[in-house]
Amino acid sequence: VEQQPFQTAVKAAFGTHIVVPGHFIPPDMGLLDYYTSDGRFLFIAPWQGHCLIGTTDQKGKAESLHSPPEEDITWLVAEAQKYLRKDKPIQRSDVLSAWR
Repeated sequence: VEQQPFQTAVKAAFGTHIVVPGHFIPPDMGLLDYYTSDGRFLFIAPWQGHCLIGTTDQKGKAESLHSPPEEDITWLVAEAQKYLRKDKPIQRSDVLSAWR
């Protein structure tokens, strides 16, 4: 039996994630936005009494960084603010942790 060439089914990707206090999101609400300002998708979800915000849509070698690029954190804060509380805007100082 002749083997057929195969195509890769999974490609590496990476993204940045941040955690902010839970008061920014209702505890029973999550969100996925496919139409962000730069085309990446954004997710927002309640997590352990906090709010997890992130993206994992950048193609490239998977990597783990305990200090992700500041521009990624800034982008997540700005994109998430479109959906979070308007009476108390999320600030960079609200970010409790961040990683890639």
